Amino acid sequence: MSVLSHDEILRFIREGLLSIEPFSEDIVRENGLDLRVGTEYAIYAFDNQVIDPCELESARHLFSIVEAKDGRIVIPPRSFALLTTMEYVRFPRDVVGFCNLRSTLARYGLSVPPTIIDAGFEGNVTIEVINNSGNYIVLRPGMRFLHVVLVKTIGEAKYVGRYLGQRGVTPPKGLKNEC
Repeated sequence: MSVLSHDEILRFIREGLLSIEPFSEDIVRENGLDLRVGTEYAIYAFDNQVIDPCELESARHLFSIVEAKDGRIVIPPRSFALLTTMEYVRFPRDVVGFCNLRSTLARYGLSVPPTIIDAGFEGNVTIEVINNSGNYIVLRPGMRFLHVVLVKTIGEAKYVGRYLGQRGVTPPKGLKNEC
């Protein structure tokens, strides 16, 4: 496996191997992409509930999908929000993306759990952003927030999961048929 550098990422884009819409060259960094916050996000619709993913066909009803008001997404203390990227991406079958929060945002107390964009994935990326601080943290649509390190794989694969082609923020699937 090899990490793709700035010039190699641009080559993949020019040759149509990697697609990013809308594309702006300033999201291509030294060793990855900085994807931007989309305009909608999701938060839990209820508090203090018992949620058993093994009992759910879908978890969509547990979340409220919200459009950013006044260009702001406010993440409450010790809570999380599901964010979506502004960009719709199409990954080649031999490249995966390792997702990290930009370190500047992590220094405010935000984090994302380990997340991989699978080879062959296509769609907006939905990512969990956790506010570990005791403060309300504001993010804004269009700001770079998610650093994705692109890695070339040995061999090819094609993502065929439920999230293929997702647009906007996508709540989690239920795990009823997997438990």
